[in-house]
Amino acid sequence: MDPTWLAGLDPDTVKPGVLGLVVVLALAIATAVLLRSFTRQLKKIDFDEGEAPSDRADLPPDPAAPQPGDDDTGPGPGPASEPPR
Repeated sequence: MDPTWLAGLDPDTVKPGVLGLVVVLALAIATAVLLRSFTRQLKKIDFDEGEAPSDRADLPPDPAAPQPGDDDTGPGPGPASEPPR
């Protein structure tokens, strides 16, 4: 780095100025707006911790979920399956 541009600057008098203030204020305002929006979105969520989605009667059963009797413990079809031990 070329320190020649620092020759006329006194470290005790150099300040960030108006541009630094504007940038910091803009970041603070943007953060406040994002946090407010985030809390609004979280308030819209209906979350009941004690209730699993599969326990709810108003929802149809998940077709990808394993059903009773769908276990893979028995021998599979075809000659490639191994006999149970």
